[in-house]
Amino acid sequence: MPKVSRKIFNIINNEIYGDELKIKKISHALNNKHPADISDIIEDLDSDSRKIFFKLTPQLVDSRVLVNLVNPYRTKTIAFFGLEHFKNSIHLLKKDELIELIEQLNVKERKTFIEMIPKRMKDIVKFLMTYPENSVGRNMSFDFILISENFSVEETLKYLKEKKEIPDSCSEIFIEDDSHRLTGLISLTRLLKSHKKKKLKDIESPDIVEIIDTDDQEVAHNLFNKYHFVRLPVVDNNNHMIGLIRSADLIDIAQEEITEDFSQLTGTSEDDEINSSLLSSCFKRLRWLSFAVINTLLSPFIISLFQDTIQQIVSLAVLMPIAGALGGNIGIQTASVIIKAFSTEAFREEQYSKVIKNETLIGIFNGLMIGLLLGVIVFFWFHVFKLSLLLCGTMVFCATWSSFVGASLPIVFYHFGYDSSLSSGPLITTITDVSGYIVFLGLAYIFLV
Repeated sequence: MPKVSRKIFNIINNEIYGDELKIKKISHALNNKHPADISDIIEDLDSDSRKIFFKLTPQLVDSRVLVNLVNPYRTKTIAFFGLEHFKNSIHLLKKDELIELIEQLNVKERKTFIEMIPKRMKDIVKFLMTYPENSVGRNMSFDFILISENFSVEETLKYLKEKKEIPDSCSEIFIEDDSHRLTGLISLTRLLKSHKKKKLKDIESPDIVEIIDTDDQEVAHNLFNKYHFVRLPVVDNNNHMIGLIRSADLIDIAQEEITEDFSQLTGTSEDDEINSSLLSSCFKRLRWLSFAVINTLLSPFIISLFQDTIQQIVSLAVLMPIAGALGGNIGIQTASVIIKAFSTEAFREEQYSKVIKNETLIGIFNGLMIGLLLGVIVFFWFHVFKLSLLLCGTMVFCATWSSFVGASLPIVFYHFGYDSSLSSGPLITTITDVSGYIVFLGLAYIFLV
């Protein structure tokens, strides 16, 4: 338990202290602490100490603390206080934090919570929640200035001067035509330097990259990486600007994408957290384990077909695991490279065959290098030239085949609209393990028996 959490625990459980002294000491210990730190303390405390903490210092547990709690602690905190407790601190949350909280609530709680949100923010949250969870529209903000291209510089400056609310980080103005279609932008610096009678359409920069509100948030991530923009305008299908997405949002988006890809690569769920309930975690991981069971059953079945061969050449049993292990590792390594390339849009559809060819050639080279090394080791180990040659040939096959499978499967999945991460891990391991055993034991049956 961290030092601060241990201190709070000791204060709560010190029988000498009365409630008033405990409140005073806890408040002093947590003075100026960030809400995220208080959330960590709540998660560190045991159930009884947590309830006492809630009872003694309810004012410390506001909406900012709640949004930083992971489940099941967030649910338990809401159950203890009730949603009304957080009403007076809702205004301290950002729109994405509000949406995150709302999505964690059940239908009844969600309705109650939304009604507690201040009207202006409530309308924004409701609008954003009409977009799919991983869309650009869900992440956009409305801190932008949009002006007609027919305005003059003088009219624009007057408009900005009279406008009550101007975004703090506003460094450019977006321009629209008479049909309200986004046509370009102009920086405030250029605006100030331009002649006051000039029309905005004459001085705007038409080289603007926009993103559609229904696009996946990963598209925004790729555009930021490609163009290094600070912000991107968000438009609808008619090219009407409706929002703005900032590079600061990229941090959260990138984290979500990494979590998603890692979860699918390892066969876990995105919400399969360390604090999830035992039963929930079991069922979330069962899907991946089913692939592992298939591999576990297939591999010994293949091996059983060559029992007589293994009995005659006992050294095969010693070397056999190498054939399966190498193929799986190379396959997953290759798949990881391809999946990363997809996430950063590093290659296009017409390059698929070239990518597969290159990865296969890499597999051949690595297979030769590893095969020669293992062949020499096996020769000095067992003093059987045919056996070392057999293992060398198997390594070349396994590395080549695994590289081909590791590159091809993610591309096939991606081409047909499935997440390429789904083909990684257990599926590739199953294919490469089984084929490695078949080739190694099959060649041993043909050339050594």
